[in-house]
Amino acid sequence: MKKALLLGDRVAKYHPVNGIDDVLRSIYDGVFDITLEEDYGNLTLGQLKQYDLVISYVDAWSKKGTKAAAAALVTYVADGGNLIAIHNGLIMGSTYELALLLGGKFTGHPAQVLIDYFKTDVDHAITERMEDFKTTEEPYMFDFDDFTEKEVLVEAKYGGSRMPAVWAHKYGWGRVVCVTPGHQVESFHRPIRKILYKAGLWCIDRI
Repeated sequence: MKKALLLGDRVAKYHPVNGIDDVLRSIYDGVFDITLEEDYGNLTLGQLKQYDLVISYVDAWSKKGTKAAAAALVTYVADGGNLIAIHNGLIMGSTYELALLLGGKFTGHPAQVLIDYFKTDVDHAITERMEDFKTTEEPYMFDFDDFTEKEVLVEAKYGGSRMPAVWAHKYGWGRVVCVTPGHQVESFHRPIRKILYKAGLWCIDRI
């Protein structure tokens, strides 16, 4: 079985990892053995290289995160590691180095609202046979960089326009998947579970 490191916070202002960790373990049962790490501000490259996948669900990167930890994570992925960032885990992209890694910089979100999610025309293993769906979520917004050759796999319709909701790309020798839904345990219904499951398999080159 592969090993995954989940970055998150049991005590958090907005997005505690409590319950989310159990959901992720059920999604990746038989694929990844998941270890939770709350002290992510002290991540080292040596520590990260013990894992096949890092899952970011951090709530307090602005407080706990450090430049050394960011550098370790960027180097880990560039050297062939894999990263899945879920919902608030994408907020760590407010720092320059991690924004480049994720392919976009988080700029904010309005209140939760019922959102339509649509599969794009991109042919990708993660969203193969995916059906469009609706769910109540925070519509996360980003500034995308022009350098990362990311593929937007799912879009969210909000305010009369569409914006990226799931995207994937390669970074150096590694792979990155960003999934904006995931505000709470209830967010992880069947469509999101399938996307995350396939994202994990894609990261380790099993689909």
